[in-house]
Amino acid sequence: MASPEPSDSGAAVRGVPSDLTQPPAGVSHLRRYVSLRGPHARMWMAVAYFSAALTLGFLVVVGSLVWSLVSGDRTVGSVVLWGTAAVVMAFLGPGSNVVVVRGLPQRITRQGISADSDGVTVLQERKWWFPGEGTFVAWPEVRRIREVHTGGRRLTYFIEFVLDTHRTDPELPSWAETAESLGLEEVDAPTQFYVQVPEDVKERILRMIERTAPLPSIVERSEPLR
Repeated sequence: MASPEPSDSGAAVRGVPSDLTQPPAGVSHLRRYVSLRGPHARMWMAVAYFSAALTLGFLVVVGSLVWSLVSGDRTVGSVVLWGTAAVVMAFLGPGSNVVVVRGLPQRITRQGISADSDGVTVLQERKWWFPGEGTFVAWPEVRRIREVHTGGRRLTYFIEFVLDTHRTDPELPSWAETAESLGLEEVDAPTQFYVQVPEDVKERILRMIERTAPLPSIVERSEPLR
């Protein structure tokens, strides 16, 4: 992904949000990638299977209700029982299935941070009906990238991106966090956002950026903020 040419005024190069609906036009050299897909993807697959099992149970209950209605051997109590069970299972089965299936592709798709000679990209790839989303940041835009962690006994880890160019919310991934939402100190910069990462990959991301960025000094390491 090629970055725009710098202007004559020397202003920082503005990266363009990644177009994940089209294949890349070319391949930059020094491309590296660190996946952020963790155990949550497997958890969501388990939830999908469980929701499918509940839907199957709903069909069994509906079948039993229909059978009790069309057969001669039925009582008011049995009809009320199967009818109530069918209503409950409709919420637990098909109802949950709609919610799970709608968001499943985004939960199980590949998600990660890549870096190449042009800049760094934070993305979720396309999968099924999820179109994918992400943002590309050219190296001249980056003021600093660092790892921060929050929490007390149980730490949560993030990669912080501080940019010298302005990005609106639609230009950032929907799963990016802000300093305000995390209760962290805001810096005097046009754009500051955070991406949650697993503990075991945070150092790999920083090393990847150090080895790829024109100026490795943009990577900073910090102590716990709270």
